[in-house]
Amino acid sequence: VPAIVGNSMVCIKLSAHLAERNINVQPIVYPAVEDEASRLRFFISSLHTEEQLLHTAEVLAEELKRPRAEVGIEA
Repeated sequence: VPAIVGNSMVCIKLSAHLAERNINVQPIVYPAVEDEASRLRFFISSLHTEEQLLHTAEVLAEELKRPRAEVGIEA
């Protein structure tokens, strides 16, 4: 499941912040995709619980604000 971030540097930082919170997600960045199409790629399986998915969505929404500010990009 992709979450389009739109900036390679932000995508990499966001992936690292999520890893610190025990969420494993891979950044897909330039040159694999155009910079504005940079994304996080979540691999979801039937073993994930609804609670895990909701928690991940909440953490992602929270963390999306953080790395943009760190690299000087408006939210």
